[in-house]
Amino acid sequence: MKCSLIIAAAFEFALVFSCLGATREWPVLKGDYLGQTPPDSVPVIFAPGMVSVQGRYEYGLAISPDGQEIFYTASRPGDGLMVTRQINGVWTEPEVANLRGDNSWEFEAFYTADGRKVFFSSMGEDRKSRIWFADKDSSGWVKAEILDSPVNSIDVFWATFTADGSMYYTDVNNSKILRSRLTEGEYRETEDTGIPSGAHPFIAPDESFMLFNNDGDIYVAFLREDDSWGEPRLLGDKINSSFMETCPSLSPDGKYIFFSRYNDLEGKSDIYWVSSDIIEQVQQSSSR
Repeated sequence: MKCSLIIAAAFEFALVFSCLGATREWPVLKGDYLGQTPPDSVPVIFAPGMVSVQGRYEYGLAISPDGQEIFYTASRPGDGLMVTRQINGVWTEPEVANLRGDNSWEFEAFYTADGRKVFFSSMGEDRKSRIWFADKDSSGWVKAEILDSPVNSIDVFWATFTADGSMYYTDVNNSKILRSRLTEGEYRETEDTGIPSGAHPFIAPDESFMLFNNDGDIYVAFLREDDSWGEPRLLGDKINSSFMETCPSLSPDGKYIFFSRYNDLEGKSDIYWVSSDIIEQVQQSSSR
């Protein structure tokens, strides 16, 4: 999987400077989505020159439920997990999140439905990827800790959540999508979703559908009444191109899909966004 290769290489070779350059001033950005004009059915680059920077990998974008904070990952060059916040109506220049507080390599942060926790991926002492989390208090994000769960018994990354706290995540070594139900505040068991192959799942809050990527294309699968997943469906040629597309996520209101497309310089990825209407269109066409 290209994303996992990117992560491993970035961990080894992450640079301490940004493509934006030291002399460029961060613009004044106001409004939702960094003040960017929302797209229609044709994907466009998200925040070009600010979030999506030429010659850099960007992936794994997540927006807080209140829309006031955005996490994304930037690498080669880049320092991993980045964060920008809307303060007094103006978006701050992105900075390294450093949720662990020790400048460890961090990537792919996603919020729980209430916005009170953020889960992300980071390397353990064995240099394998594990799931970590941070809680939020009145002063901001508290120093993160590793998730104490069977979820972390293998190499994993990219955890997203339903409204009731069920976690969908990736088994890195086997390119499998797994699930863990929240039971009395703990993730005690893991289970295979039954999706034949895939990575980077983004689960709908009501668990009705799931976005993920496989072999460089983005798919959607819909949950059946028996709690099994239906046959994965391609999201169509407006999203899936001759380039590789990976790492899908949704805006908090469900109106937009964010994903990475590897058509930047040297085959690196920019973050694109597009209307999520395509999901309903695929569902309707598959039911005919």
